[in-house]
Amino acid sequence: MIYKIEMLPKMKMVYMRNIGPYGSEEKVEMMKTFKKWINQHLLNDELKQYGIYGVPQDDPARTSPENCRYDLMFITDKDFSKDQMVQTGYFEGGKYAVFTVAHTTEKVNLFWSQLPQMIQNNQLNIRQASILERYKEEVGEDKVCEFLLPIF
Repeated sequence: MIYKIEMLPKMKMVYMRNIGPYGSEEKVEMMKTFKKWINQHLLNDELKQYGIYGVPQDDPARTSPENCRYDLMFITDKDFSKDQMVQTGYFEGGKYAVFTVAHTTEKVNLFWSQLPQMIQNNQLNIRQASILERYKEEVGEDKVCEFLLPIF
């Protein structure tokens, strides 16, 4: 699978968190709520530029499904520290190997099943950080997501 290298700077961000199984309906609903929040705050230019990042915080092999944390993160320089709908913070950035995958259950599952072999075949030196998912608004019917693997 082809990938590109991307350097992400340290950036100010807002996020929403869901606690529960990663494939849950609550996660889907959180994405809908987050997109609505972005639209209400007129952040569509930032959405087109950066997209929405999904950040799984826990390894489901080590953390029970009901305690797995999943954040939706959005890059913005605007101050939303007083907004009750989102939390604020900083994304540390870094170097990432970016893989683009069709956003279907089959293709995403295939990506995850092939990931250890892709890391080995491409001799990627993975650093200790979450693998990120990035969703950008697409024009047309071909939906894709990107997986960003933190590398040295």
